[in-house]
Amino acid sequence: MFFFKNKTYQKKLLNKLDALLTHKFIGVVIFLIVIWIIFQATFGLGYYPMLWIEKLFFISEKAVADYLPESIIKSLLLFGILKGVGGVVIFLPNIVILFLLLSLMEETGYMARVTLVMDKIMKRIGLSGKSFISLIMGFGCNVPAIMAAQSIKNKNSRLITILINPLMSCGARFTVYILFISAFFPDNSGTVLFFLYLFSIIIATVLALILKKFVFKKASETYNEDLPLLQLPSVKRIIQSIWYHSFLFLKKITGAILIASVVIWLLTYLPNRDSKNLDIEHSYIGMLGKFIEPVITPLGFDWRMGISIITGIAAKETITGTLNELYQNTANHEHDKASLIKNLKSQAYTTGEKKGQIIFTPLVALSFMFFVSLYTPCVATIISIKKTTNSRKWTFFVIVYTTLLAWLVSFAIYNIGSLIV
Repeated sequence: MFFFKNKTYQKKLLNKLDALLTHKFIGVVIFLIVIWIIFQATFGLGYYPMLWIEKLFFISEKAVADYLPESIIKSLLLFGILKGVGGVVIFLPNIVILFLLLSLMEETGYMARVTLVMDKIMKRIGLSGKSFISLIMGFGCNVPAIMAAQSIKNKNSRLITILINPLMSCGARFTVYILFISAFFPDNSGTVLFFLYLFSIIIATVLALILKKFVFKKASETYNEDLPLLQLPSVKRIIQSIWYHSFLFLKKITGAILIASVVIWLLTYLPNRDSKNLDIEHSYIGMLGKFIEPVITPLGFDWRMGISIITGIAAKETITGTLNELYQNTANHEHDKASLIKNLKSQAYTTGEKKGQIIFTPLVALSFMFFVSLYTPCVATIISIKKTTNSRKWTFFVIVYTTLLAWLVSFAIYNIGSLIV
């Protein structure tokens, strides 16, 4: 409890604080401010640890490049493992800071008050505070968030919650945001991230309203939960929460992300079979990228961005690893000491009408981030949707509507933005 000897004074203070935090207007404003502060802190506090990890990988890459002879093993280590995995590991400090601050919100009892405030808003779209809990969990990972939606008794309310949950930007997408915001919006990092998350919430709300009006007309449930006391957080539980999410993050890196990185390297290596002079555009990965390029060109993307989107279906963290592999694999395959951020900012088209033009601009970065925030969820999330809904129809619906929505939003951002900028 708080450090007040006078229990009467303590109770009055907590009651006043509760009144503010649960106020139907002030409570929402406070919540938005708290989230904005969390995003600012995630970038500010995570900046230097991210640079330290990045430097460690640079040293490792240079050692491999300088001391190993040219061979398929060297190519695999340098471009298949170190660059693929390193492009993701560097964001571990930001992930730790994010979940530290979210755990503080939960442990102090503040999150329960946010849920109570949002219950009043959620009822207007046919949902409840329990739905809000599930959606907030989606900011960490959509899989447990969707599983948590099973506790919602009303079938229609439960289905709406599950169907809009993939729109919540999970921690895996967070790594993509950090990369592009650090590269193109360093002076407004927290604000840009805040609006990305706010936009996903707005889109989810609009979709929920549409589903309630036209598909699930009887979707409502009352949220009745006792509020826990406001209290000092448990250090032990916070450490456990951070360790759990960090472990999951690292587990993905040593599992799906590592496998995806090696597969991408192999597809860039073949059919060249020359570890010293790879022609990526004419490799298997380049052929696939060129095949899908007409679909993504209207969004401002090039074929390598398209490949990262495809690999991101396995796990969204693989997007940064894929970009790190494809944009740092130069024609002569020499070791490049520049960071991925610097490479993205300097990368230019090598062929076609745009030859010589810079690929990535702030507008392209925005278009890409919004696409990633909305498009098809990862395989694990898709499987969770299938299990919880027991319906192929609704699973297929999620895959289709999220991808279509992502394309339309990115198309609008890039093309309208091109007329303004």
